[in-house]
Amino acid sequence: MNVISASRRTDIPAFHHQWFMNRVREGCVRVISPFGGGEHIVSLKPEEVIAMVFWTKDAGPLVPHLEELTELGHCFTFLYTINGYPRFIEPDVPEQCHTLSVLESMAKMFPEAIVRWRYDTIVLTDQLDRRWHLANFRDLCARLSPFTTDCIISFCDYYKKTITNMNHRVPDHQRPDEAQCREMAEEMAQVAAERSIRVLSCAHGFLVSERIGRSRCIDSAVLAKVVDTRSRAEAVADLKKAPSRNECNCVASRDIGAYDTCGHGCVYCYANSNPDRARRNLGLISVNSDCLDPRAVRTQV
Repeated sequence: MNVISASRRTDIPAFHHQWFMNRVREGCVRVISPFGGGEHIVSLKPEEVIAMVFWTKDAGPLVPHLEELTELGHCFTFLYTINGYPRFIEPDVPEQCHTLSVLESMAKMFPEAIVRWRYDTIVLTDQLDRRWHLANFRDLCARLSPFTTDCIISFCDYYKKTITNMNHRVPDHQRPDEAQCREMAEEMAQVAAERSIRVLSCAHGFLVSERIGRSRCIDSAVLAKVVDTRSRAEAVADLKKAPSRNECNCVASRDIGAYDTCGHGCVYCYANSNPDRARRNLGLISVNSDCLDPRAVRTQV
């Protein structure tokens, strides 16, 4: 049995919900490795899936399908990124009023919390300075406290493609040092605690403190709360740590997404090499394909 990650590489709920549901109904998906191009068939049959973890900035398109997923026998949880950034950072992310409406709908369907909030990635610019972030974060904590008890944070990691995109689109971006990050994170943790929200650090061990825990985005403790059978609970207990990058503490999962297929256009995105390529790729993907990767040529119609 596997945990299905949907997906670190793209926003499946926002842009590929119909494709995803077609694959769930078929019971499998073809995944092309982003490193080396090897192909794998991943089962989506309920008896072979522990739980699904959705990574998203807009779960709205998937919400109408959650009842069907439940009826098919699937368990799931959401890592929901909500940053409240202006358009020059997140050009095509929905407005907060839409996000809150979606969260309210999910809360009515699932009284027990299935949403973990991500305030990620923290980007600092002349305009989005420490004071701006603290005020923005305080407002978000007030709005989101009815829907979640966790907030996972991380500061921007400057990969080569991230540097290229940031230099081109946000030339006044700033790189805080570890001391500045710690100070800001501690202030955020204090703000969150006032709303009974716990701040967790993703892949930044230097932020962990008495107030800030260590995040496991694919987390056995969280999965244990959402699974519904003894066999799934036992499978969760057997999951091994499988980090996806430095200081990652996630347990093993199978990611079914593909890079360069997200349409949000966020300047800090690690999963898109550039937003124009991602938008072009979105137009190439058929909802009937057995694979989300734009390199795929074989489809199921």
